[in-house]
Amino acid sequence: FWKSHVRMKLWGKALLTGCLAVVALAQSKPPGPKRFPTLFPPWPPQWDLQRSTIAQPCNYSGWFDPTLAASFGIISFDWANNKNSWWNKSVPKPDAEDLVEQARLVKAISNETKVWVYRQAQGPAPVGAQTTEVRNDPKFDGFFLKYPNGTDLPGGWNHTMFDFRNDTLVEWFGREYIGGDMCVGSPLVDGFFADDAYGLGAPDSPDHSPVVNISQLTPQDVEKWNEGQLKALILAQNLAVKDYNAWNWQNMEPMCIPGHDDPCPNGWVGMNAPNQKSCLNGGADQAHGKGFAGLRALCTDKEGGERARNIPWLMHIWNNKIAEEGRFPGQGSCTESGDCEHDTCEADGGGVHCASSITDIRQRIAAFLLARGEYAWMGYNWMGCAGSDHSRGGFVDGARWQRPSEWDPLGAMKLDFGNGGKPLDPICREVSDGIFERRFEKIVVRLDCNEWKASFLARNDTTRSSA
Repeated sequence: FWKSHVRMKLWGKALLTGCLAVVALAQSKPPGPKRFPTLFPPWPPQWDLQRSTIAQPCNYSGWFDPTLAASFGIISFDWANNKNSWWNKSVPKPDAEDLVEQARLVKAISNETKVWVYRQAQGPAPVGAQTTEVRNDPKFDGFFLKYPNGTDLPGGWNHTMFDFRNDTLVEWFGREYIGGDMCVGSPLVDGFFADDAYGLGAPDSPDHSPVVNISQLTPQDVEKWNEGQLKALILAQNLAVKDYNAWNWQNMEPMCIPGHDDPCPNGWVGMNAPNQKSCLNGGADQAHGKGFAGLRALCTDKEGGERARNIPWLMHIWNNKIAEEGRFPGQGSCTESGDCEHDTCEADGGGVHCASSITDIRQRIAAFLLARGEYAWMGYNWMGCAGSDHSRGGFVDGARWQRPSEWDPLGAMKLDFGNGGKPLDPICREVSDGIFERRFEKIVVRLDCNEWKASFLARNDTTRSSA
């Protein structure tokens, strides 16, 4: 009996240790080093749920529907927006100007919506008057990467890659490229998304980037280039906030850092929404975002502040992007005949059979409200562009970017009782085992991780059922 008892105790201890190891492996890693400084938007904090939504869409065949865009808090347009109007045309591609015009269309409907535009952080794009000038005027020749002997790179590489070892370029990048009147210098533009803002190649293997091989950069050259790009971006971020009342996508947190947040890739921004398994103690980091940190951590002073409440926080609408991509098949702006048929879900009047809806959207919204601070957004980044004559592999019938009907800022995002106002509780509380609650001015938000039920109760009504 004694030997059997000891074996059972040892086996139980080993089992417990193994379980704890599995739990540890399944949890999101705590915050690590930051590539960019924590920089908050220059506009006042707000708690309006509709204004706490964010998306990054575009429409190939024409302007993206400005009414739909205006229903979000932040809308960040991709470079390819309105692409069919200029792609493969003899005239220079005016997409930089088009992005400002798209912003004007949105602002005409809602000046409250923050409209952002795309900027490539490794070379001059999107194309427009400014890009054409800098690529063709000899006075800017030193802004571009060349061979070590000073001659131009071949073919398509010529005058396409900035050389951030040039201090004059660093200043120009922040003050003109980002600060100019086709970007945050325009009163119509409230921010920018910087693409490829993470250096040349992977940090430990710079030759991973083709341009490194082509330009014959040494590891020391790559290090200086990367340092210069980072300096230029931080300058642009600070100038945007200080001088232009604007902000940058890369200032949202959490941001994945290589070597710390694997498998979440370099520079990916945002924390995934919870499912029932990750609700309480969190879930693993994924290829498309940090894992949900768990309400046990988020409803604490220190850890909850570091991971969500005291940072400019982005929470993805998805729990697992790869598994849920079928729920985001496209966004039919219906600006040209055929768009609705090819790019819009049947439920929204189109011809695309869309995958199942997000059945636990209320639980995800509840988790967002429980954990959020003054500056927080719920949504997602680039999911593709809509356009009936452009297909993308991996998307249902070639369609792209469709918000789930359950996450319509003009509908479900108003919740049961509209917006709840400011929180009365600075931090969410675990009111009983696995059940979390936070009181707002108008509603009480509650999420039961055990039963996976969310409640949005009017403060004078504690009888309404959960969902």
